Amino acid sequence: MDHLPLTTPPYPRDRLAGGLLLVALPLLVAGLATPAISITRLFVFTDTYSIAGAVFAFWASGNYLLFAMVFFFSLLFPAAKILIALWAWNTGYEDVAGEKIRRICRLFAAISKWSMLDVFIVALTVLAVEGSLFGAADVHLGIVLFALSVILSTLAIQRLAARTA
Repeated sequence: MDHLPLTTPPYPRDRLAGGLLLVALPLLVAGLATPAISITRLFVFTDTYSIAGAVFAFWASGNYLLFAMVFFFSLLFPAAKILIALWAWNTGYEDVAGEKIRRICRLFAAISKWSMLDVFIVALTVLAVEGSLFGAADVHLGIVLFALSVILSTLAIQRLAARTA
């Protein structure tokens, strides 16, 4: 039998892409859970939100369209991108699902720039609050961790997509 052992990948793995993904995953979790923004109103009342907390605050306040958009681009898409990229990196491209993996990697590479949508929303929120006379906004570590996760996973998925071209 000329089968490769199960421990040998069918192609040389891109160790950098795998390492980037393995760092991006815990950064994503930490970025979603760690405080990302504090909004102070009337110089007295302060609300601090993580990215995940802000997403569900949109739901609680009845902003369902904003909830759906930010939920998809901040929670669902970044997590799916990292997990599917890890699966593609680990599985390889020469198995039965190889063409499907290649298409998924190229698709994620093409739309991964939209993962920064919530960083943009936080920036707009800070600008809007800072522009009012009775409010202030501060950015915290959560947004930095999230942005790092998105950047690292985007670099990794770009590398994986380039290997499948």
